[in-house]
Amino acid sequence: MLKKSEKARADFNVDTALADGVAVVRMFLADRLGLFLQGEEAMDRIDDTVRKLIEVRGPVGTADVVTVLASQVASLLAANAGPDGDPEALFDTMIRAQIDMVRRMNAIEKERADG
Repeated sequence: MLKKSEKARADFNVDTALADGVAVVRMFLADRLGLFLQGEEAMDRIDDTVRKLIEVRGPVGTADVVTVLASQVASLLAANAGPDGDPEALFDTMIRAQIDMVRRMNAIEKERADG
Protein backbone atom coordinates (compact mmCIF):
# COMPACT_ATOMS: atom_id res chain seq x y z
CA MET A 1 0.00 0.00 0.00
CA LEU A 2 2.88 2.36 0.71
CA LYS A 3 4.12 1.86 -2.86
CA LYS A 4 0.65 2.61 -4.21
CA SER A 5 0.52 5.75 -2.10
CA GLU A 6 3.92 6.85 -3.40
CA LYS A 7 2.71 6.22 -6.96
CA ALA A 8 -0.37 8.36 -6.33
CA ARG A 9 1.85 11.05 -4.83
CA ALA A 10 3.99 11.06 -7.98
CA ASP A 11 0.99 10.76 -10.35
CA PHE A 12 -0.76 13.81 -8.89
CA ASN A 13 2.16 15.68 -7.29
CA VAL A 14 0.32 15.91 -3.95
CA ASP A 15 1.16 15.49 -0.28
CA THR A 16 1.27 12.14 1.50
CA ALA A 17 -2.16 12.41 3.16
CA LEU A 18 -3.98 12.98 -0.13
CA ALA A 19 -1.89 10.31 -1.85
CA ASP A 20 -2.88 7.83 0.89
CA GLY A 21 -6.54 8.63 0.28
CA VAL A 22 -6.14 8.21 -3.47
CA ALA A 23 -4.38 4.87 -2.96
CA VAL A 24 -7.16 3.56 -0.70
CA VAL A 25 -9.92 4.55 -3.14
CA ARG A 26 -7.95 2.99 -6.00
CA MET A 27 -7.72 -0.21 -3.95
CA PHE A 28 -11.52 -0.32 -3.63
CA LEU A 29 -11.94 0.35 -7.33
CA ALA A 30 -9.46 -2.38 -8.24
CA ASP A 31 -11.15 -4.94 -5.99
CA ARG A 32 -14.78 -4.24 -6.94
CA LEU A 33 -15.39 -7.79 -8.15
CA GLY A 34 -13.73 -9.26 -5.07
CA LEU A 35 -15.92 -7.12 -2.83
CA PHE A 36 -19.00 -8.29 -4.68
CA LEU A 37 -18.06 -11.97 -4.68
CA GLN A 38 -16.25 -12.29 -1.35
CA GLY A 39 -18.15 -9.65 0.60
CA GLU A 40 -17.04 -9.65 4.22
CA GLU A 41 -13.75 -11.45 3.53
CA ALA A 42 -12.66 -8.91 0.92
CA MET A 43 -13.75 -6.01 3.14
CA ASP A 44 -11.72 -7.46 6.04
CA ARG A 45 -8.67 -7.73 3.78
CA ILE A 46 -9.01 -4.13 2.65
CA ASP A 47 -9.64 -2.95 6.20
CA ASP A 48 -6.47 -4.73 7.36
CA THR A 49 -4.45 -3.08 4.58
CA VAL A 50 -5.82 0.36 5.46
CA ARG A 51 -5.16 -0.25 9.17
CA LYS A 52 -1.51 -1.05 8.39
CA LEU A 53 -1.20 2.11 6.29
CA ILE A 54 -2.75 4.23 9.04
CA GLU A 55 -0.49 2.67 11.67
CA VAL A 56 2.50 3.82 9.63
CA ARG A 57 1.03 7.28 9.03
CA GLY A 58 -0.99 8.21 12.10
CA PRO A 59 -3.59 7.28 14.71
CA VAL A 60 -4.96 3.74 14.43
CA GLY A 61 -8.51 4.84 15.21
CA THR A 62 -8.82 6.58 11.86
CA ALA A 63 -8.44 3.36 9.84
CA ASP A 64 -12.13 2.46 10.10
CA VAL A 65 -13.18 5.95 9.03
CA VAL A 66 -10.80 5.90 6.06
CA THR A 67 -12.07 2.47 5.00
CA VAL A 68 -15.73 3.51 5.15
CA LEU A 69 -15.13 6.80 3.33
CA ALA A 70 -13.06 5.16 0.60
CA SER A 71 -15.74 2.52 0.13
CA GLN A 72 -18.39 5.22 -0.26
CA VAL A 73 -16.26 7.18 -2.74
CA ALA A 74 -15.66 4.03 -4.80
CA SER A 75 -19.40 3.25 -4.82
CA LEU A 76 -20.27 6.76 -5.95
CA LEU A 77 -17.64 6.66 -8.67
CA ALA A 78 -18.98 3.36 -9.98
CA ALA A 79 -22.52 4.74 -9.99
CA ASN A 80 -21.48 7.97 -11.72
CA ALA A 81 -19.39 6.15 -14.32
CA GLY A 82 -22.40 4.08 -15.33
CA PRO A 83 -22.54 0.44 -16.38
CA ASP A 84 -20.11 0.85 -19.27
CA GLY A 85 -17.96 3.58 -17.70
CA ASP A 86 -14.54 3.41 -16.12
CA PRO A 87 -14.70 4.50 -12.45
CA GLU A 88 -10.90 4.53 -12.16
CA ALA A 89 -10.55 6.93 -15.08
CA LEU A 90 -13.34 9.07 -13.64
CA PHE A 91 -11.55 9.13 -10.28
CA ASP A 92 -8.26 10.20 -11.87
CA THR A 93 -10.03 12.93 -13.85
CA MET A 94 -11.87 14.21 -10.77
CA ILE A 95 -8.73 14.24 -8.59
CA ARG A 96 -6.74 16.07 -11.27
CA ALA A 97 -9.52 18.64 -11.70
CA GLN A 98 -9.72 19.25 -7.95
CA ILE A 99 -5.96 19.59 -7.61
CA ASP A 100 -5.80 21.99 -10.56
CA MET A 101 -8.59 24.10 -9.09
CA VAL A 102 -6.91 24.30 -5.68
CA ARG A 103 -3.59 25.24 -7.24
CA ARG A 104 -5.25 27.99 -9.30
CA MET A 105 -7.03 29.31 -6.21
CA ASN A 106 -3.78 29.27 -4.24
CA ALA A 107 -2.06 31.23 -7.02
CA ILE A 108 -4.87 33.80 -7.00
CA GLU A 109 -4.66 34.15 -3.22
CA LYS A 110 -0.90 34.56 -3.45
CA GLU A 111 -1.27 37.26 -6.10
CA ARG A 112 -3.78 39.10 -3.92
CA ALA A 113 -1.50 38.88 -0.90
CA ASP A 114 1.50 40.10 -2.92
CA GLY A 115 -0.79 42.66 -4.49
